[in-house]
Amino acid sequence: MLFETVSVGGCRSYLIGCETTCAAVLIAPELSQIDRYIALAAKDGLRIRYLVDTHTHADHFSATQQLARQLAVPVVMHGASPAPFVDLRLQGGELLAVGGLRLQALHTPGHTRDSMCLCVEDRVFTGDTLLIGGTDAPTYRAATQVRCMRACLRGY
Repeated sequence: MLFETVSVGGCRSYLIGCETTCAAVLIAPELSQIDRYIALAAKDGLRIRYLVDTHTHADHFSATQQLARQLAVPVVMHGASPAPFVDLRLQGGELLAVGGLRLQALHTPGHTRDSMCLCVEDRVFTGDTLLIGGTDAPTYRAATQVRCMRACLRGY
């Protein structure tokens, strides 16, 4: 699995690619970093096949709509998302196939009603269900964190 992290302020985006097929998924893209994502994909010979927002963002401006138009690829979110521009809505337990990679969706409401985590190989992309170095009080629910981690460790 090819893996790149892009950090902007307190937000992170992830480019994940299948080494065999060069298919990739971009998770939580930020509007100001579009050129950087395209350059990273090109550097590794990846073709972005999906754009994923793990939840409705309030902390950054999502680039999914603009990139979807530019790259002609679908936007993916959880089925509970109120966003009208979503092309593919995942439910908990469903898989998103990206080349030889399988990303499993976990519905983890708490931060937002449409929050989901994605498990792939040895990684869990938690959106803002889990935060690096802290929690999202007062809306954060510890039970959501525990459920997410247990599910991922069990293979959901």
